This record gives sequence, structure tokens and C-alpha cells, in this order.
Amino acid sequence: MFTYSFPCQDLSTQGLQKGLNPSTRSGLLWQIKRILENNLDNLPKVLLMENVKNLASQKFRGEFNNWINFLKTLGYKSKWKILNSADFGSSQNRQRVFMVSWLTNKKFEWPSTIKHNNNLKKILDFSHLPDEENLASKIFKYQLTSPRITNSRIKKSQIINFTKFNSENYIYYPDFFGPTLTASGANSRLKFLIQENYIREINFYEAFKYMGFTARDARKIYKTNLVQPKSIIFLAGNSISIEVLKALFEKIVLLLEKE
Repeated sequence: MFTYSFPCQDLSTQGLQKGLNPSTRSGLLWQIKRILENNLDNLPKVLLMENVKNLASQKFRGEFNNWINFLKTLGYKSKWKILNSADFGSSQNRQRVFMVSWLTNKKFEWPSTIKHNNNLKKILDFSHLPDEENLASKIFKYQLTSPRITNSRIKKSQIINFTKFNSENYIYYPDFFGPTLTASGANSRLKFLIQENYIREINFYEAFKYMGFTARDARKIYKTNLVQPKSIIFLAGNSISIEVLKALFEKIVLLLEKE
């Protein structure tokens, strides 16, 4: 099996949206084309791709289809779908495009979604309450809207006129689900109401747990002294939800066992 992705900056709604042109960062996809063409006698039986859901939007659908058609010339059948990690056991709403391509004549079946109650309490450390990280006094200077619950089971309050970046103007409540963690921007600094008068940003341990890893995994990276805590959060935001990968890998194994 060969897994791949490519930079999302030229595809994401917050990026430059230059598309998959070979000259763009997202155009690194075409290096995968080179790798496959150089290994025609030993092609992987299965390919697994992940990227932001905007890849499948109307704007980029033509370029995405060009890639699918190229894989077809190599003998691959492909199926893609937007999967939300919250549907597979995660407390995070994280929608991403996944595509499975395979060489056999067998049929690939997507994993089933599951119902669960793994809210933000599963990943937040309620004992971590350092005074210097408490944002309550800063945030409570502004007016907060009454909490509302979205269709994605996210409970949040808006901080009126807090910043000009809309996505940073929210605090989230632990008894529900949370939004997408990103590698940069406001959603790399998610703010949670830990206690009545205590609000803080997600820390790197929680960020790793939010992606399905363990605090122990985060600790191993921290102990290397190669990456600062803030950068560990960025690493997590660039990752893929473990819960979704596990469900996909189980289905891919079944596909390979059919041979």
C-alpha cells in the first residue's frame, strides 16, 4: 500500500486556491505521478490519499478528476469520499477527502460510521490550570453571546469584536464536540472554557489526543527538544485523525484479503 497527500495551501478555503498546477505547492501531487510511472512493474496494490475537502469542490473537481483519470490509465479503480473524524469516535469535527485506489477487480467498501459520546472532556486536561495561561480576564472584557449548539454538535459562544479573524472569536464548551484543529491560524489556538472563570488554549498534549494519538506520543516528541510546544500543536494540526485511518485500514486489509 502507498499512502500520499500533498500541501493543501493552494486548495484550502483559507489558502491561495491556485489549484493543482505543477508550479504550485499543491502541485506536488504530480510528483506522485512520477513515482508511479517509474515503478510500472511494481505498482502498489492500493493507494490511499487524504487532503482538505475543498479538493472535491466544484472549483477543483476538474483537476481532481484529471488525477483520477491518470490513475485509471495505470489500472486503478478509485473511490473518494469526504469523511468526518467525529463519525469514527473522535471528539473533533474534521472533514477531509479520502480516496482509495486499487488494482484488483474486487469492490472496496467504505467503513461504517459510529455513534458515540466522546466529547472534548476525553482530550482536555482539567487539572492543567496555570494562571499565566488563563485568558478569562482578557476575554471577559468583551461581550459573549449565549452558547449555541451547531448541527455538528459543537457548543460555542462568540466573543464580540475580539479580533478581526472570525474563527478566533469563539470559545468552546467541553461537554460537546470541537472544531477542526489546523496547523496555523486561529484554529491552531482553540480556546476552551475549562472552568467557570478559566479559559485557555489547547496545549500540545491535548492537540495530540484530539488527533487520536496519546499524551505519551506527544511527550516523546517534546523530550527530543527538537520541537517547541507550539510547533507540536502545528504538527498535530497537519496530521490525520487516527480514528479515521484505523477504520480505513481495516477495510483495505479486507480488500487485500479478497485476492
